[in-house]
Amino acid sequence: MVIADHSADPFIADTATAGTRVGIAIHGAGSWKPYWIAPTLADFVTLLTCFTGAYVVERANRSDDDEDDYEIWPPAYHERLAALLRDHAPGVDAAAFLDYLRQ
Repeated sequence: MVIADHSADPFIADTATAGTRVGIAIHGAGSWKPYWIAPTLADFVTLLTCFTGAYVVERANRSDDDEDDYEIWPPAYHERLAALLRDHAPGVDAAAFLDYLRQ
């Protein structure tokens, strides 16, 4: 079941699994092959909290010259997000989520 999206890429809740794992797939690639990023909905909410926290810090540190460049994130952003996920969301597959973001 699609429960949200990121830049039109669907977040998919697998309601057939215990805990309802959540994945994200690339839209426009034919059939969806999700990156399974969170084993439960609770872990997914924690992932989103970390993702939002890293984003807010990154936006606050960007200059006005970078205002239109939403798709390019510096390595420091990915490192900050990885650290937040490691510290607050140990059940999340941070590597899979970061691989998705780097595409």
